[in-house]
Amino acid sequence: MNNIKIIKTGINVSKIVKQLDQYPEDWEGQKSVDKTQSLLTRGYADLPIGVLQLVMGAVTKAEDFVGDSELSVPTPAYDHHTEIISFLKRHFKKFDRCGFLALGVGGEVGQHIDEGTYYQTRDRYHLAIKGKYRYTVGGESVDVEPGTLLWFNNKLMHGTHNIGDETRVTFVFDVPHAKNKK
Repeated sequence: MNNIKIIKTGINVSKIVKQLDQYPEDWEGQKSVDKTQSLLTRGYADLPIGVLQLVMGAVTKAEDFVGDSELSVPTPAYDHHTEIISFLKRHFKKFDRCGFLALGVGGEVGQHIDEGTYYQTRDRYHLAIKGKYRYTVGGESVDVEPGTLLWFNNKLMHGTHNIGDETRVTFVFDVPHAKNKK
């Protein structure tokens, strides 16, 4: 497979789950951050997912598109989820926008490409936290279990289907490309 790469399986995510259970009010908390605007106001479809952002995109002017912005800001939930932040800092030198996404049993997120210049300079990863899901990228599919860390090419069409018997929770995060060394 070229479009999805399993980096590691069997990662213990129990402490991450414990913090999610400890702070259920953090889900959708990014909506209460001052001066935020949903992509729904720009004509994007509403997705059947729960969102708990720890670092979210930002813009300087309301008319700017967050996908074309290099700005990112931590949300109030960032300080509650120290286990996932510690994981990121242990395994990656830098990370950018990140958050948990929840998808109900049988739920699907249709094929899409992440739009904007922001995504051209970053790699996207998932750390599966709860539930089992099928992830499809550029025509390749893999079934993902909790504790799996994967990279995928989000510059290609990608989508997911919850094939498990519980809500799927995954942590999605972006890592800036390494600068070219001459």
